[in-house]
Amino acid sequence: MSADGKAFKAEVSACLRKDAGVVALLDCIAGHFPDLEVFRENDDLVVKHGGRFLIVRRDGPDHFRTADYVEAPTTNKIDAGGGVARDVDGLFDEITALAGD
Repeated sequence: MSADGKAFKAEVSACLRKDAGVVALLDCIAGHFPDLEVFRENDDLVVKHGGRFLIVRRDGPDHFRTADYVEAPTTNKIDAGGGVARDVDGLFDEITALAGD
């Protein structure tokens, strides 16, 4: 894992200890990925870059569910138990890929 990835993982772990919800990550993600727009939708995060959206929901202590959308974000897939399971490393990789698009 890159130095950026290690720093992100350490910061995410610290953020998650402070708050039970995924919204604790908002500042962490925005700080590491300044080119992305990050905002809260209920207890989920929406990470936006260009016309792509990534929905992030906390699914456990260090686990998340994500769903990727083009044009319009929705939590429907995650609400129905879908999306992709991610740990902190996988979340970092997915956000990095989104930022690179």
